Amino acid sequence: MKRWSLGILLAALGSSLIGTAQEIREVATHNHTWLMAFGNHRISDAVGVHTEYQFRRTGLGQDWQQSLLRIGLDWHRDERHFATAGYGWIRSFPYGDQPIAEAFDEHRIWQQLISKSSTGNFKWLHRYRLEQRYMNRATGASWQHRTRYFVQLSWSLPKHPEWSISAYEEVFIGLRKAEQRVDNLLQQNRISLGLNYRFDNGTSVQFGWLLQSLWKGDGRGEQNQTLLIGLRHNLDFRP
Repeated sequence: MKRWSLGILLAALGSSLIGTAQEIREVATHNHTWLMAFGNHRISDAVGVHTEYQFRRTGLGQDWQQSLLRIGLDWHRDERHFATAGYGWIRSFPYGDQPIAEAFDEHRIWQQLISKSSTGNFKWLHRYRLEQRYMNRATGASWQHRTRYFVQLSWSLPKHPEWSISAYEEVFIGLRKAEQRVDNLLQQNRISLGLNYRFDNGTSVQFGWLLQSLWKGDGRGEQNQTLLIGLRHNLDFRP
């Protein structure tokens, strides 16, 4: 598993290098604030429910950037490996120096695998996700497909294990048919650092910073710095 994950990570980093070589003639920079709530709720040892909402605003909350709702059904092989399939609703709004023509809705089907491991106070999390995206824009509706790879390393403070520091990277890669061309094969890259606190009841909060790079395939791109504030609360309905 570790060798396989390392191989995928190296492939993702290689794609990042390819993506940075794309001709970007216009780069816009923005600051955002994302408020997030997550939950993975166990119904049985094998089955659970994923809930998620992200309230994404420009600046320190002045205007809408995006509203994201995601739900899914989890299948647990054990406490370290599980799969999820679900649905997402995303509404994107015009913002910044490269605004879209008007707000539009996206309906997203997604599947993912998560693998966790630990060594001492260090914990690894790998997430492999596929997305099928139906976007209803003013210029017309379309389907797009992409894959995402997320890797996170977190470290718990030895004398205060309720506190942890985490870092992650996530790569977004567009998928296509053999006869199709995708100008922005590498669509997005995210790098983040965060500070986390876990309460006795299992609820955790996160404060973090995110650097988001976007390649739009038309010579334009974005470099966005984002303040992250997250809450995770998992419910357990097992008898």
